[in-house]
Amino acid sequence: MAGPSGPTVSVACLQDYARDRLEAARDFPKTRLLRHVFRLPRLDMTVWFANERFAQLCKARLFERQNSEPAKARAEIHALDAELEGWAPPAKWDEGAGFSSWEFDQILAAGGLRGFYHHDAPSWQIYEPHADVGVQCLPSALGIPPWELASPLRLFLHWAYAAAGLRLTHSATLGSEGRGVLIVGPSGSGKSATTLAGLLNGLDSAGDDYVLVEDDGTAVTAHSLFKTLKQDSDWLLRAGAAPEALGPAQINWRGKIELDAAEITGRPLADRMEIDALLIPEVARATHTSFEKVAAQSAALALAPSAVFQLPGDAAEGYRFFARLAKRLPAYRVRLSQDPAEIAAAIASFLARSLACRLA
Repeated sequence: MAGPSGPTVSVACLQDYARDRLEAARDFPKTRLLRHVFRLPRLDMTVWFANERFAQLCKARLFERQNSEPAKARAEIHALDAELEGWAPPAKWDEGAGFSSWEFDQILAAGGLRGFYHHDAPSWQIYEPHADVGVQCLPSALGIPPWELASPLRLFLHWAYAAAGLRLTHSATLGSEGRGVLIVGPSGSGKSATTLAGLLNGLDSAGDDYVLVEDDGTAVTAHSLFKTLKQDSDWLLRAGAAPEALGPAQINWRGKIELDAAEITGRPLADRMEIDALLIPEVARATHTSFEKVAAQSAALALAPSAVFQLPGDAAEGYRFFARLAKRLPAYRVRLSQDPAEIAAAIASFLARSLACRLA
């Protein structure tokens, strides 16, 4: 339907609008777009960019695979915006009709689609899993939701991986020599702080916010997808980052500094690590970091809601995936001290004990 300031979308025409945008993207002249193939862990994603600015952002943030393994899945994404001549501005949602995220997801799922609408921009992300094709409709070149500046194309990765039986996961990682732990919990629980403490004190990481988790039935593997770390400046300095390494800090929407891992550690993120356990951090400001084993149910509650809520679509399968993961891996609640070096040493010791148990 048409509103006073242009076309609007409601539940009545949501599927039609989504399919119209997918069809229009497929038909848009490719000679006017920039093409790049991202060779990501287990996924080859071809992206048609409307502009160089968003293309450069994605190239700077995404971690491409470091081996010659063939892709397990493929996807084609059209990243288009209203600054592109011939491409219509994103339609607005008909606010008079109300908006329910659950109903939005259900209507799209009934048509074999996935999607997300950001009211503030507005912007749309629409994906058709069976065709492995998607379209991002933005009002401007970098008009993505602010939380996606560090993880562009995040939802398309989630939907493409979910269709292939893998899972983009809201979690962090720490490890050594190819083995490690998945650090889980809601935002603010200490995942990034724990990861940074480890990275600046000799441990490796495959990511501090979102990683790809693969469970092939014999091993659980975390793959790196995004190069960016996020943390406040005080903790960065306390953890051992040299002030000059911070450079001209890029502050994100939550007031945290965003950095490429290599800028502060001198080495890139690990491309993958095999996961031996789940850690649930707790900012306890204790004298020493301690570990307490918890039941699988507690691990699932720490892992699943955050990951599923932040990554819409396939919620039921998401909960099943994370429930299986929590049953397979031992889980520990970690009461953190205030000393980054001590936290890193405690986790390094935990990793050594875990490896010794596996070898025994």
